[in-house]
Amino acid sequence: MGSDVSNNKNSQGKLYGISRITKTISERHFQFIIFLSISLVLFSFTVILFVSDPLIFQPYLGNINPILAIAIITLLGVVLLGYLLSLGWFDIFKRENLKGLLISSILALPFALAAITLDFNFPYPEDINVLFPKSLLFYPTAGFVVEILFHILPLALLLLLFTSLFKNANRERIILACIFIIAIIEPVYQIRFIGGQPLWIVASEIIRLFLFSFVQLNIFKRYDFVSMYSFRLVYYFLWHILWGSIRLTILF
Repeated sequence: MGSDVSNNKNSQGKLYGISRITKTISERHFQFIIFLSISLVLFSFTVILFVSDPLIFQPYLGNINPILAIAIITLLGVVLLGYLLSLGWFDIFKRENLKGLLISSILALPFALAAITLDFNFPYPEDINVLFPKSLLFYPTAGFVVEILFHILPLALLLLLFTSLFKNANRERIILACIFIIAIIEPVYQIRFIGGQPLWIVASEIIRLFLFSFVQLNIFKRYDFVSMYSFRLVYYFLWHILWGSIRLTILF
């Protein structure tokens, strides 16, 4: 009997959670239109890239079809952002937060300059970047995937866990704890791409990438998802696209 009651409560809780997400998507449909519009553009980028070079995503996705991957990640993003917005703590895009786009662009500059300076003095391998003009389509798409998998997904899971365990805890403290934990994910992932460098370079890159994610997540908290994504776009444009072309002439 007790087990049946417990299972019934769990089922009701899950249904309530799904209902709340669905209601949020319905009530704040403009924000999800923005998200889906971005996703549609990036989906078209993925199709173009895959048709022109079927192996371009393989180093990152393995044998997973990138067109299927971007479709699933978009759907995942809708659900996860639906949950985050249902908490009333985050936004996808708010017109009044337009200054977030400018601030995020400015904040991205020192991170890009740090990466360029390091590469100029201690060059990474010649083939570290996807080359122009494919880079114009590849890096916005890759950045979107990173935001969903490295930031939105763990943020939603941790908030779900922490708000269940610490129901009376301060909201700001819960979010800050999540941000600290999540900011570790990207540097850990990137170690495999910087592993051949001296230890001090690897350490400095881990710190830089941690701060990069930490700043991004705080931009999301302070402004919105679009501002956080634009931070990465500016960084990728300067580091991977612009410098990615220049470095081949200067360093090699």
